[in-house]
Amino acid sequence: MFGLDYQLLKIALDVSALRAEVIANNIANVETPNYKRKYVVFESALQEAMEDRHIQLKRTNPKHLTGAFRISPQVMTDWSTSMRNDGNNVDIDREMTELASNTLRYQVLTSLTSRLVERYNVVLRGVR
Repeated sequence: MFGLDYQLLKIALDVSALRAEVIANNIANVETPNYKRKYVVFESALQEAMEDRHIQLKRTNPKHLTGAFRISPQVMTDWSTSMRNDGNNVDIDREMTELASNTLRYQVLTSLTSRLVERYNVVLRGVR
């Protein structure tokens, strides 16, 4: 029933939720010796795929509709050097900024998803 717009919003929400989890983990480990911060990579892979226009679609189940993206977020480790003696490279200010930015992104995505679903509801109410 839902098209590509809905799929893209769902993927973006999933990526944002994963990013929030990774940031929370970084914040929780701010004092852990030798901990290296993690981050989520997704937007660059999506941008490349859209520029190449080779977004590959797959079915995870034969009964499902086609259209699930093969592009998925990756959690990467930041191996850059640390200014701290304990080897930890988490910058709490950076993490808090990224958390705030990600929270705003998630709120926008949920709003867009709600509007999209409401549009479908309006159409369905008109059909009855």
